[in-house]
Amino acid sequence: MKETYKEFLARIQSFEKSETYFGNDYFKGNPSIAQKVGNDNLFQAFYGDTIVFHLDDATKEKLSNFIEQLYQTAPECFCEKLDSNTLHMTLHDLSNAPVLKDVAAEVFENELKVIEKSKEIKKFHKIKMKTKYIFNMVDISLVLGLYPTNEEEYNKLMELYDIFDDVKKLSYPLTPHITLAYYNVNGFDTEAAKALEGVVSKLNRNEMEIELELDRKHLYYQKFKSMNDYIDVISLGEV
Repeated sequence: MKETYKEFLARIQSFEKSETYFGNDYFKGNPSIAQKVGNDNLFQAFYGDTIVFHLDDATKEKLSNFIEQLYQTAPECFCEKLDSNTLHMTLHDLSNAPVLKDVAAEVFENELKVIEKSKEIKKFHKIKMKTKYIFNMVDISLVLGLYPTNEEEYNKLMELYDIFDDVKKLSYPLTPHITLAYYNVNGFDTEAAKALEGVVSKLNRNEMEIELELDRKHLYYQKFKSMNDYIDVISLGEV
């Protein structure tokens, strides 16, 4: 059953908070980080495909500034830094796996289905979004939450999402976000956690008001070889 805008807001408000808390013990993070990040804290091979919105240069510049503050304050909390060119908002996850042969056939099928579906997006133009808070995303990464500015914009977003849900149906609802940083694969201690909590609180309190438009001409079907290596395959705004 599709969420109403009110239900959507209630759900994301239940975990997207201005304050982030990592607990009073050593923070280990989600074991799935190790699929994407090696023991050296560099991104390793991780293959798949996805539907994303590229971000405008002004937004990427602001986000790069946030990322810089996070890494300067608590560098031991994170793995390798994401390249600013990879910053995006995922519209719909598709497939992924650490080994290419495990996902290659599915990715091939996805691409064909995306081409078939691409004609359905011609009526979409821009979707107005606002930023919410930087928050901890299932102990994998620190992300910036987004939400549509009103019910009309929400309905447009979900109608577009549903097109690609026909390509691959997901078992979890859409939580619009931009990934800023993946955690240290080995975790981090309480001192580092407190420093990170402090800088996230400061950013959420003082700097977290960004309005942006998701433009159809910035919508892409991408394939990736790691979380820092995405390839534009189909420009969906031009199909």
